[in-house]
Amino acid sequence: MRPASPLRSLFTGSVPDRYEQLRRLRAESFDLAVIGGGINGAAVARDAAMRGLKVALIDRGDFAGATSSRSSKLIHGGLRYLPQGQLRLVYQALHERERLRRITAPHLVHSIRFLFPFYHGRRPGRLAISAGLILYDLFARTPPAEHDRRIDPNAVATLEPSLVREGLTGGALYYDGSGDDARITLENALDAACHGAAVANYVAIEGFSRSGSRLAAAAARDLEGDPSAFEIRARIFVNAAGPWVDDVRRMDDPNCAPSVRLSKGVHLVIDHTRLPLRNALALAGDDGRIVFAIPYDRCVLVGTTDTDFDGDRDQVGADSFDISTLIDALAGSVPQSCLTADDVLYSFAGLRALVTTNRRSKPSFVTREEIILESSTGLVTVAGGKLTTHRKIAEKIVNRILHGLGRPVGNCPTLETPLPGARRYAGTGAAVAELSPEVSDQLAGRYGTRARLVGEIAADQPALAAPLAPDAPAIGAEVVHAVRHEMARSVIDFLVRRTAIVWRAPQAANAAAPAVARIMAAELGWDRAREHAELEAFSRYVRRGVSNGTRRASDRVSGIAHASRADLR
Repeated sequence: MRPASPLRSLFTGSVPDRYEQLRRLRAESFDLAVIGGGINGAAVARDAAMRGLKVALIDRGDFAGATSSRSSKLIHGGLRYLPQGQLRLVYQALHERERLRRITAPHLVHSIRFLFPFYHGRRPGRLAISAGLILYDLFARTPPAEHDRRIDPNAVATLEPSLVREGLTGGALYYDGSGDDARITLENALDAACHGAAVANYVAIEGFSRSGSRLAAAAARDLEGDPSAFEIRARIFVNAAGPWVDDVRRMDDPNCAPSVRLSKGVHLVIDHTRLPLRNALALAGDDGRIVFAIPYDRCVLVGTTDTDFDGDRDQVGADSFDISTLIDALAGSVPQSCLTADDVLYSFAGLRALVTTNRRSKPSFVTREEIILESSTGLVTVAGGKLTTHRKIAEKIVNRILHGLGRPVGNCPTLETPLPGARRYAGTGAAVAELSPEVSDQLAGRYGTRARLVGEIAADQPALAAPLAPDAPAIGAEVVHAVRHEMARSVIDFLVRRTAIVWRAPQAANAAAPAVARIMAAELGWDRAREHAELEAFSRYVRRGVSNGTRRASDRVSGIAHASRADLR
């Protein structure tokens, strides 16, 4: 694949291939090198590249490979933070929510209506939530059609008959935002590359070297190709490694004190037939937390927990306590569901990086404000914050960096510049129009205007216009697109982060995995051993998502592994 210039990338929505990116990382010197391709790191790289800095962005795994693909999929102000007095955070988040759904990412962020039932004795209660919703509408300048409104118990029961009636005192309807967290992160990284940044996943940092008292280079290693170490040279380094930020800080200063407290958030995926909700629900729990139950296509996403975590950050997942906590929270409001751990099709967990102060407070009551630190050697660390406020966080970081480099700050271009999938490009979407309406809508919802790239692949190879498996909400051309234009390197990259099929349609993801592996093998030159290894890796990944130990979960995973081996014979 011929390397694309930044100007060509802007007009096509494609990026240079991985080999060109790695060549640049080895050969060039940068103004800024960003370590970590989660939402904070990707947003910083995008902002900096758009303001003319020479930028490198790397991640030791895939983009959005950890916390940034394991959220509640909400782009929201954070209603529960209002009773805690975090007004500034909610105000900023609501403004960023509106920016995303109206200007920068309307293909990925959409309005969603929630029903919030009020029960006698539960906290936050009716008055607190009602006051919070008034502020919500004021802060966001919500259009009249989406203003919150209070409803009586009978109206609540009519809207959602599955809710328990005992103690029901009424409810509220309000609007918030829903968005694909992994794709928002990915499009930030893609846009950084489109604006000239050198961007690569599966590149690990192993240490720093200095010039005088300042960091000058980082020792890096390509985890997929050439195993020899190389240097990434930059004037400033940004540490955006999420739950691993303190590991990176210790490479700079072995004696530095911890800067973050980790909290685990767990989500469950339940088949819609077992939890046939008519509405997205916000449910107040006995501990004051709000648990969401959100219908998505064929499933319902339930979450989240908020508990301190000190285990293996690379193996974070839902345990039996997490699962029972969320099922019990549902049972308190939707008792007819009678859910058990057997009903969990899939689960995922992410780690939040919280400030280390107030360790005696429950994680739920710790501020979600971002953490920004700068060492004497010039390492800038950013952690935490909300997915919704990623653009604002990046703006703060880049403003600081520009001041440090003695450059004018100027206006922040990310305020009004759409992400790649929300931009207009030369040419038409005629190839997409040739696909079925269902597939066309599916592609538009996932890629926005960049869907035409997928359509062109399908037009060139008509066999790739078919679904990857029966009922799979993705076609073969998307796999080729993910490799050529979105830096996907594994079956997990595609099924988990490029398309989210693994949690939106778990059984379809399992059935599609062999076809994904075959297509990626043809694109990336894998041999049969690598193809088999990819399927085994996906099987292990899914096993972690159904690690509750139930018979049904074990049977599903065994079936995936068996089918994968048979397919390669």
